[in-house]
Amino acid sequence: MGFVDYAWAASLQRDDTKLKIIQDPELLQPVFLGDDFGYTIKLPTVKVVDEKTISFLGYKFSSTNAEKSKVGRLFRASVMHLTAHTLAPFAKEKIVPSKKDTIIEAYAKSLINDLYVQAYIQTLHPDRQFDIAYANTLAFQKIKRLDRIFTSSTRLMTAQLTQLNVGLMKNSLSIEEEKTTKELASDLAALKNIFLESIVGKKTDFDSLFDGATESIKRLIEPFGPFLEAPSLKHTESIGNCSIYSEIESTEEDFKQVFMQALKTLGATIPEFNSVDECFRPEHEAEALQAFNSDLYQKQREEKILANLQPLLGLTRFKSILFPEEDYTQYLRARRLVQGASRRLLEILRSAYNYLDEEPRQEMGQLDLAAVIQSLAANKPATDVFNLEEHLQPSFAWSLIFDVSNSMQVRGEYGRALAIAVAEAAKELMMDATSWSFFAFSDKLFVLKDSTEPYSKRVKARIGGLKFQGLTYIPDAIKVGGKMLAKRFEEQRVLVVISDGWPYGYPDMPEVLKETVDDLIRKNVIVIGIGVETDRMNNFFHLHSSIYTQKDLVNKFGSVYANASAKALET
Repeated sequence: MGFVDYAWAASLQRDDTKLKIIQDPELLQPVFLGDDFGYTIKLPTVKVVDEKTISFLGYKFSSTNAEKSKVGRLFRASVMHLTAHTLAPFAKEKIVPSKKDTIIEAYAKSLINDLYVQAYIQTLHPDRQFDIAYANTLAFQKIKRLDRIFTSSTRLMTAQLTQLNVGLMKNSLSIEEEKTTKELASDLAALKNIFLESIVGKKTDFDSLFDGATESIKRLIEPFGPFLEAPSLKHTESIGNCSIYSEIESTEEDFKQVFMQALKTLGATIPEFNSVDECFRPEHEAEALQAFNSDLYQKQREEKILANLQPLLGLTRFKSILFPEEDYTQYLRARRLVQGASRRLLEILRSAYNYLDEEPRQEMGQLDLAAVIQSLAANKPATDVFNLEEHLQPSFAWSLIFDVSNSMQVRGEYGRALAIAVAEAAKELMMDATSWSFFAFSDKLFVLKDSTEPYSKRVKARIGGLKFQGLTYIPDAIKVGGKMLAKRFEEQRVLVVISDGWPYGYPDMPEVLKETVDDLIRKNVIVIGIGVETDRMNNFFHLHSSIYTQKDLVNKFGSVYANASAKALET
């Protein structure tokens, strides 16, 4: 279980088609976005700075297990806060930060949404408040003292931010600023009570309530402009520029005391404890370590796969070979477009196995002891209690290649869906995961499933993370797929190319494509082109099918493969 899986385990949103969770190594603070289907959360990655230091959200920790547990608390808090937003009852445009919002609007919307998140977690997930309080306390430690924030608007918004989440302010404000902060705090406390009542069933007009609260907050803090930035806590979503943190700042209060005040502010029941660490369940701490170790192992494994494939790059014009970013939600959304197609396709493809035409029980051969015992127990004589001889089963190896170049953008999601259907059929068709591989290409080569990997959730997430951009090096991709098959000793080897049939990127590519396909055919490789809503694949592939519907995929491609496979087995 890596950190993305850990995020889903901690998520309050359980519908993984409504929400995307993606890691982005370039981020220092989470980003919360809307999309056509729901929401997207981008989380910073946990980085290994050196042998002794790791970092997350701009905080640095030592690489001990105890410090990794602290990173786990921050990670859970961030995921819970962000995923709770997706459950808010407001219209999406009120929940998601927008570039169209002014700074003051973004800040006001953020306060109201964060207040609802507080109420939601307090009511329905009170056991999660310890992680939130820990993250709030750590942020409070790193926030500058108010007398070191020189812009009045930023100072006031920072004071309100810490007051809302920790119940404290670092240093004092001017008389006018303090008066406004107290009025804001009173209004927000009343608003939170309304949210608490609504969560347990009281009917509420949320949109009107939200609009009224937004205008009230803006009215109170507008006199303190100009507004240069929108302060936010590091583990929450970014709402704009934020310079309120300092590496050298720390609270004058003891961490334990601030933590207790943060729990009280969140409405949590405060237990008796000697150390803050006692508030966290041991299994959660262990899960964080598991996420660290899993991601580290996966990184090492992927580096080994790329190193093994790197020599093949010299045979092609690909700019690089890499793994795509992971997006499991996009995989699920695309899969819906061909729901059930992989199962029906599998039924067609299995006809290529000539042993399926035989009865699984034979009248001579090796006894199936379970069948013999069942026959004796039922007192019914039977002669079909023998297993089919294994040597009658032919062996197969596949290599799938999916075009993700710029020309596929128009039909990209449907192409992704077709690729998923074929991949899932291949998974069921070949029980040995090492007998097939899956690549995508543009002017780069993307590893989706190496032959050393199972068809796992991570592989599916890679398929979902593919972007349609770049040139179309079809011959080069076929060369790589062919080289992978050349290493195999199976009786039958199959290369399947899923594309729109528009090779582009360097001179004479159509001729090179035809030569590459013919070369593989001479080596007894079955090469099939699947045209995604196009008939152009017949220009380059002897075996091809044009796919416009699920029925086409099952009937046309399935028939092409079954016939070619049967013919190959006869020779």
